[in-house]
Amino acid sequence: MEHFRDFMKVVATMSMGEFLEQFPHPFLFYSQTPGAMDSFAHTRLVSHAEGAESIDRFSEQVLDFIPLLPNPRPSRDFPEKSFVGRDSKRDFVIQHSTVSNRHACLFYDTDESTHKLVDSGSTNGTMVRGRALVPGEPVVLRDGDVVTFGQMDFLFFSPKGAYRFMHQYRLFREAMKD
Repeated sequence: MEHFRDFMKVVATMSMGEFLEQFPHPFLFYSQTPGAMDSFAHTRLVSHAEGAESIDRFSEQVLDFIPLLPNPRPSRDFPEKSFVGRDSKRDFVIQHSTVSNRHACLFYDTDESTHKLVDSGSTNGTMVRGRALVPGEPVVLRDGDVVTFGQMDFLFFSPKGAYRFMHQYRLFREAMKD
């Protein structure tokens, strides 16, 4: 799948259980357009007190974002622990000069039921929501967060968050056509 829109087509044909079975890993989406995240009118999923979810902002720009697909030969702890870096042995490989060979680690904290990110002492740093991470100190990630490795920006989604977001986004787009 080459773009966000391709994943939306898949979501339309699968239940959440089927999606999670096929895609149990976190998602990182990026744009090949320089500066796209700077001008990105962010689209995000909002959970309401009643448990319902809706999209509070809409951006067509996200449809052209590209998924950073995981390494076909992931590490043994994948997807609970995913290593990010320029080295071809990482779970998520980012071929960019500002990304260190072993840049960061995404992991699922079972005690808190959250995904977290920790910088591995990278040369050019890692940011979440525009704030620099302190190497070795994990930060909680929320679905739709902008994560920056070196100078590369990504949208983060947990597996369940990716499914819910794409499902709601598709419904929102269909409603706008009527």
